Formats: sequence, C-alpha cells, structure tokens
Amino acid sequence: MTSRTPRRHRRLALMAAGTAAAMVLLPGAASAQVVQNLQQYAGTAGDPAVPGVPGDAPQGPAAPNAPLPNLPVDPTKILPVPGAGAPGLTGADDDHLRRDDTPDSKQIDDPKPPDHASGAVGDIDLGDSDLLDITKYDATIEDNGETHSDSTVLGLGGGRIVGSSASSEGNNRDGGNLTSVLCDVTSGALCLSLLYHDVVATEDNDSSLAAARGGVLALCLLGDDKDTTATYECDGLLSLGVAEGLGVAERDKEHGHTKAESANELLNLCIGKREKLTEACDGLGLSAVHSDSESKSKEPDTQRGSYLLGIDSSGESSYLLDEPEAIGLLDGCGDSALLCLLLNQGKSVIFDNPKGAGSAQEMLRLDVLNRTLLVVLGQAETLVHETEGRDHHKPQCDDKIDNDNDGDIDFPKDKDCESPQDDSEHGDKGEGNGGGAGDEGGLAETGAEIMPLLAGGLLLTGAGALTVAATRRRAGKHLL
Repeated sequence: MTSRTPRRHRRLALMAAGTAAAMVLLPGAASAQVVQNLQQYAGTAGDPAVPGVPGDAPQGPAAPNAPLPNLPVDPTKILPVPGAGAPGLTGADDDHLRRDDTPDSKQIDDPKPPDHASGAVGDIDLGDSDLLDITKYDATIEDNGETHSDSTVLGLGGGRIVGSSASSEGNNRDGGNLTSVLCDVTSGALCLSLLYHDVVATEDNDSSLAAARGGVLALCLLGDDKDTTATYECDGLLSLGVAEGLGVAERDKEHGHTKAESANELLNLCIGKREKLTEACDGLGLSAVHSDSESKSKEPDTQRGSYLLGIDSSGESSYLLDEPEAIGLLDGCGDSALLCLLLNQGKSVIFDNPKGAGSAQEMLRLDVLNRTLLVVLGQAETLVHETEGRDHHKPQCDDKIDNDNDGDIDFPKDKDCESPQDDSEHGDKGEGNGGGAGDEGGLAETGAEIMPLLAGGLLLTGAGALTVAATRRRAGKHLL
C-alpha cells in the first residue's frame, strides 16, 4: 500500500468509482444514433466504403522521394507529455535489456511483438470475457512489412458495434462519422464528429504505415477548415472532445527505423487552440484521464505518461494525480485482494539484438476479486525494433536475426520456428497482449461467457433497429 492516509484512500476510491461510472454511461448518451446505424454497418460489412482522407501528406521517416500517403492525422501531432509522469529508463538487468517499471505494475503485461501502437480509453472485462470497449485502437506493422489497423469506438461482448479495419493486403483505408455533413455545410464554423473512426494501413518498397483513431464526440466551433475532425485539428475558438484516441506506427524500410505513438483522453476542452493530443491548450484548457506512449528504434528510446486531470493556461499545464498510486484491500494487490486500485502504473523496456524499445501505461486499473470485474481507463502501448540488416527476402526463421529477442536465432534453435521457411519467431501473437497488437482487424470473440447476459439487451436494440428504414451507407466527401 503506497497511499499516505486513509482519507486520501477514500478520495481516490471515490474518484475512481465516479470515473468508471462515467465510462459505462458514455455509450448510452449516443445509443439512439447507434441503433439507427446498426443495420447500415451490418449491411456494408462485406463491401465497406472507402471514403477519401482529407489533409496534406504528413512528414515522416520515409526515404527521400517516397512521401507517406494521406493520413487522417499528422503522425507528428502526438508527442509525450513532458513532466507528466514519464520517467526515463534507468538501471539494467543485463547487457541486452534495460527496464523501468513503476512499483505496482506487475499486473500490466509487457508489450509484445510485432511493432504496434495501441490503446483504449476504456476497457471493462467481466470474468474472462470482454464486456465493454470505448475507443479501442491498434496500428500494427508486421516484421515482413505488412500493416493492419483497427478502430473500435464502441464494442460489446467482444464484438465491434461501431468501428472499422484496414490492411495493406486488402482494403487499406476506411472510416465513418455520423455527423460529418455539418462541417462541410458550415465551412468549418460548426464541426461535429459523433462516433467517428478512421484507419489507414499501407505498404510500399520504401515504407510501411498503420494509423488508427476514433472518438465518441469531437466538437469545433468557429473554425474555417471544413475538413476538421478530431479536437486537435480544430482551428476555431473552442473545441470539446469525449473519449478520443490515436495510434500511429511507421517504418522507414530503407534505413530500418520504426517509431510508434499512442495517446488517448476521456475528456478534453480548449478555449483557444491545441495542436496535439499531448500538447497544452494555448488559452484555457482542461483534460481528464489521459495516457500516452511513444517508442522509437533509432537510438532506442521510449517515453510514457498519464494523469487524472490536466489544467492548461497560456500553453502551460499543471496536473492532478500524475504519480503512481496503489490501494489494496486485504493482501495488497495480490491474487487474494478484494479490491485493487492502481493509478498511473506502467513499464518500459529498451533492448538489443535487434535494437528496439517499448512501453505500456495505464491511467487507472480497478480490479475486483481477482479480475472478476476489471476496469482499465487510459491505456496506451507502443513497441518498435530495428529492421536494418535483415534480409527481407528470407523468412524470419532463416534470416540470422533474433526477431523475438528471446536469445535464440532461427530454426532449429528458436523453438517457435517450425521450419526454416516459417516467417514468424513470435509463436502465437494473439496471447497475452492486452494492447491488441497482432489482431487481424477487429476484436477477439471472447464474450461467449457473458453473451447470454447481453442477449436480452441486444435483442431489444435489434428490434429498435428493425423499425428504422434501411438505407445505404453514405460515403461522404470527407471522413469527419
């Protein structure tokens, strides 16, 4: 137990309970819109629309004369928060691994390959089943350069209700926004994005790129850009965002460098301008339940940070609850604890052979009766490694590189290699990765145990949806 006084314990517990309740209530505020669009999403699942992506091509680490494709957001517009509980790496376990973990972070999984930027504003599990997801995103680059992205604004019982997926081997961009027409009609004076999501996944000879973002709501007032989407793109007088998240992973194939950035917030308000998810409002601003992670493989480094509340004034920020805290009932935060509350916990790692780095950060983790009920708010994770020197024409199990950093190189030394032709030293990528890396677009079907409990509610939702006239999904002029 690391908190200082019982009174403080009660205050932290009340704040955590209130925040968790807010996350559960958020989807209800937009439930009518969800019902009206359930059949539209279901009707286009086999043939998704691919709307155009606004904005200029951002600058990235790609080779000269090989510009990155247009993205829903400039990947340089998400950087870690200086001084927001993001310590640098210290100490060394051995010559090939350096770690920096907060004291009670053992409940958080290490980032696992492949390279990715992932996170979630809210993730609620009941038993071993996925109950509710709010703005969960994943942008992944496989070791062979292929990319895939997934954005789930609302998920129930392990299934996605609102969101989209993309893959460099298939549909490489997708997205949606229930209210995109307002921004176009008003020429940017009133831009409202409701249940918006965008994904991009591309690969060419020079670069690989995956990007995923989404949000429950983003509002921008009195701007002049009709392509405004998320709050950090607002050039107007006021912006308001609810449950926004963004993950970007990109690789420069020529030089073998990879970087990944992930950030999300439950709430943000800015009177003025705020150009990045992790940058202060230049006027008066407020942000709540924030988490971020950034990793780069060139001269490997990683940073992470989170806080409960941030207050901005003239470009300067101050934070409330940005340091690690832990509260446990009975046996600390062990398996026998009745309740465990962790705030601002995380872990970081820098490794060699190949060089790389990764970090995972959570703003809040509430564990009741050994994961009988698990609530995680503000989760961000990144992992990257160097690919320079690898023969990309050879499979991983025959390329002379320790791709999974387990000390064993290629077949037959690496037990995860079935033969020299096997192109993965990672074994089953889907195991043990709470951040979603390695998913092939979409949430895992893990809700079998609670589906009977949800069936009644879903049947009522379906009945309401059937009363809505079926319409074709509109592919707008711009995404958001």
